[in-house]
Amino acid sequence: MKKLIIPIIIIAIIAAGIGAFFILQKPAFPQSVSAQRMQKNIRKDSPFGMHGAFSRPFLTDDISFQEVVRMFSETKEPYSHVQDIGARWIRLSSDIYWSTVQPTKEYVENGLYDWSFFDTLHGRVPSGVNTLGTISVGKERTKNNTWEFVNKHVEEKYLEFVKKAVERYDGDGIDDMPGLKNPIKYWQIENEPAIFYEPRFDWQGFSHIVEITYKVIKENDPEAKIALGGLAGGNLVNNFNDPFYPIFPKQLKDFYFPILKNLKDKNIYLDIFDIHYYSGDFSNWPNKWDDSWEDMKDVYNIIRKNLDANGYKNTKIWITETATTEKINGEKAQAASLVKRYIYPLSFGVKKIFWWNMIEGEAPLGDNQPSDHFGLVYDGIGKDDPGYGVKKLSYYTYKKMTEILEGSDWDNIQIVQESNGIYVYKFTKDGKPIWVAWNDNSQEKQVTILGINSKQVKITEAVPKYESGKEVTDYNVAFITKTKAVSGGKATMILKDTPVFAEGI
Repeated sequence: MKKLIIPIIIIAIIAAGIGAFFILQKPAFPQSVSAQRMQKNIRKDSPFGMHGAFSRPFLTDDISFQEVVRMFSETKEPYSHVQDIGARWIRLSSDIYWSTVQPTKEYVENGLYDWSFFDTLHGRVPSGVNTLGTISVGKERTKNNTWEFVNKHVEEKYLEFVKKAVERYDGDGIDDMPGLKNPIKYWQIENEPAIFYEPRFDWQGFSHIVEITYKVIKENDPEAKIALGGLAGGNLVNNFNDPFYPIFPKQLKDFYFPILKNLKDKNIYLDIFDIHYYSGDFSNWPNKWDDSWEDMKDVYNIIRKNLDANGYKNTKIWITETATTEKINGEKAQAASLVKRYIYPLSFGVKKIFWWNMIEGEAPLGDNQPSDHFGLVYDGIGKDDPGYGVKKLSYYTYKKMTEILEGSDWDNIQIVQESNGIYVYKFTKDGKPIWVAWNDNSQEKQVTILGINSKQVKITEAVPKYESGKEVTDYNVAFITKTKAVSGGKATMILKDTPVFAEGI
């Protein structure tokens, strides 16, 4: 998302003055264990991710900084929502900013670091969850509107910071954060860098930052995987009536592809290319919201082709930000879109997908922009908001999706049908088939599933049977399920406007 709007907690820090930040106490945890032991129960192959995963407390714009810090640090179960819905990957809404860890010249020159805030975020990530950490230079120590460091000395100090960050969270038992539960083995270099200094696409300056950061990360953790900072607004049609968001082909042509060629010439091969895909027509907000996800494949194919042509055939493509709003079209529409935004890209090669965000809202807190309504949980702000902590239908849909599909063979997803508004995909889990299907026509359609090796098939609607998540009082009975007889390995079902899961029983 547009990161001129900084995550809520960081806004509070800046507004209050950076000095007050360090009243945050380091959390007490058991002593560090080895990275191997920490990673034992983590499914790295899972595609299910969540951006902004921290289950933050209720906040308002007029709350004091001290109160924000106290509430944030005292949150008892900071990842309770992530664990409940079954997400296996998280990307925190706060990058590891150099200027936050070393806020003054005194800190930089004397080798002083304060990791308190990031220890709270990263140190409390529960077992079974992978973290994509983001390293950020920030604007304070680069020349105006470029990615070029102020001088060579500042560049050297930045690299010392990167080394310390990787060493602190890599879980190798050397200079680790005390009590680190899960190491960070995946690092992203900056966030949406193409538009960070818009309208100037300083690909030369950023390419240098990627090169030196990559080398330091790999030197200190050879097992680490590295992602290029995400492509902003990765949709084919530029629906953002804002010069801050150039359409994605311009970012690719004038920023990303020159960087890839330059890095290839220096034998630096990135592991992950990140797309931020939202779509939806922002220009008609708040009167209309035309949700769209269909051009995801075209976006993927364009990037995949250029990655391959530049020598990056082994680079995976992730989507670490995607979402749509429940506002205007309703909670059911958002929940249905969630399923499509995961299943569709998984079918053609995207490896990880992160929803943005868990609890809705971004600073300045309000309900006037689309992103204020992307989350799976309400933030308690706005006249139509049912209250902080109320889960949307999309929250329960996400949970049902992971419950049914987690553990599938992600390298063998079959496209059964993608025509006439009907989409059907076949997954395999523990040797058994699972189908996911939906109907984008205005009228219901009949669909026949083949190759069922059971006498019956259970069909579960992916969206709860209510109009709002507030009505869900018992998750176990919230979804409509039906049983259909199988004849000759075939079963027929009627598809309406809600995606369904079909399992042989």
